[in-house]
Amino acid sequence: MFAEWVGQWLSVISFLSDKYRVLCAEFISVLMFALVIYLVAKMGKKLVHLFFDSRFISSRFPRLMKALTHGRFTGTLGYTLSAMAAIHLYAVFVPEQGAVLAAFMTRVVGIYVVACFMMLFVSALNVLDYLYGRNPNIPLRGVFQAGKVIVYLLAALVVISILISKKPMYVITGLSAAAAVFMLIFKDPILGFAAGIQLASNRLLKIGDWITMPSHGADGTVTDITLTTVRVQNFDNTIINIPAYDLVSRPFQNWNGMVQSGARRIKRAINIDVDTIKFLDKDLLSRLEKIQLISDYLKEKITEVRAFNEGQSLEESLLNGRHLTNVGTFRAYALAYLQSLPTIDHDQTCMVRQLDPTTAGLPLEIYCFTATTDWGKYENIQSDVFDHLYSVMPEFDLYPYQQPAGRNVSMAARVLLQGGKESSVSAGA
Repeated sequence: MFAEWVGQWLSVISFLSDKYRVLCAEFISVLMFALVIYLVAKMGKKLVHLFFDSRFISSRFPRLMKALTHGRFTGTLGYTLSAMAAIHLYAVFVPEQGAVLAAFMTRVVGIYVVACFMMLFVSALNVLDYLYGRNPNIPLRGVFQAGKVIVYLLAALVVISILISKKPMYVITGLSAAAAVFMLIFKDPILGFAAGIQLASNRLLKIGDWITMPSHGADGTVTDITLTTVRVQNFDNTIINIPAYDLVSRPFQNWNGMVQSGARRIKRAINIDVDTIKFLDKDLLSRLEKIQLISDYLKEKITEVRAFNEGQSLEESLLNGRHLTNVGTFRAYALAYLQSLPTIDHDQTCMVRQLDPTTAGLPLEIYCFTATTDWGKYENIQSDVFDHLYSVMPEFDLYPYQQPAGRNVSMAARVLLQGGKESSVSAGA
């Protein structure tokens, strides 16, 4: 062995005793061992870098090369080669029997080998994270982060067993008493890991989805999914980090289904003043028959109502028989108007319905879907629809309900005052 050869060479030094000569030989052998491992690590890094940087690899797999560079895989692979060399050269440079530094070097080399292989596995997980961690369909970044945590824990377990010269199972048995403490310390990673698996396996969430979670004030796009948190960028450009476990234990709304369908729902009501609801008289009916969208509807309904009334021998009266109302005709007009718009998706549900009356009037709800999911276009379409409907309501002698405001009170007072002046003038005359 190398230490024995160095000891023989040092035997020519007469003033050194046998004890110090052996110690110096072991020390020189250990330094040579460290130098050889250092040189092997440097050469290994260069060889690995030349291999992956060759035209065969870099030209055919450019994305893989970026991932290897990002994960520092080539450097850690060089260190791993030096660790394997240390395992084979250890017996050559470090004597096992009767050596003063043998016990110390055994621990140092063991820890070095564990650290090199730990860095190799972590780098491999970093490479996989770069390639597949931000996959929009199945986000696996949390799984890779959990894998790194497991690698770190196993490495720490082996290092502790090397330091105390015990088997890893002995260390595990000793740590079992502190399991409750570890569960408390790693509570969030454990819950986040379990939640990440559920989110990925059930495909509840992916990067790029628009989600809303009122309990956390989230209303925006998912930008990142990690082991313990999900990062959301709100539409006001603020960033919110939501614990992954909360996305499983608490309700949240994912708008991805709406985006994939290509249609977005309009669900808004117009509150109609109930005092303006009435039957159609002849003047109003003749005016509404000129509207092209409901002219055929009115002809059909008038024929149907007359046939019914004549069949029942009912007298022409508001309390007898059937009659058309302005709110029902307006509802038919609103539906016909929606069906005539090219911006409305006619393959989806489209209807105009009455809701339960409230103190704010009779709600007439518009329920339909736009043919686009773009936020700006959706808002413009919705605004155009209600702009038109509010504008045509007076043609049906209908008016929306509005609570009295300062302007309404002042106008009413002005009318009353004018009425009082006119009455006093007429009385004086």
